[in-house]
Amino acid sequence: MKRGLIIVGHGGNLPHYAEVMAEHKKRIQSFGIFDEVEIAYATGDREPTPDTVVREMQSELIFLVPMFLSYGLHVTKDLPAFFNLDEGKGIKVTEIEGKKIVICEPIGEDTFITYAILNSAFRAGGQQHLQQ
Repeated sequence: MKRGLIIVGHGGNLPHYAEVMAEHKKRIQSFGIFDEVEIAYATGDREPTPDTVVREMQSELIFLVPMFLSYGLHVTKDLPAFFNLDEGKGIKVTEIEGKKIVICEPIGEDTFITYAILNSAFRAGGQQHLQQ
């Protein structure tokens, strides 16, 4: 069974946003866990949309990971709407064109985000300032 992953972001007007999304995609691809890794955007005015990407993928099982810090409107309302699902929190599962779709929880509460916050402070010289 082919497995796919879609990183779902907000989208941004500055080129750096797309570069960050592409870097995450490249890193995940390098692990070889998924047969396909793609990027989509949860806001209706950004392309490609999650439903479009799902239809273009060949995988039979596709995980959509919202790259958001919390269950805001894009995760609880906009993302489920692309797949005609009920609004709200939690993991959502559906099927489209014979493909099983799993909408995951946003990444914000994950312990690794806590470490990323600390890592950012340390990269900025936080470790040096903590020792003073």
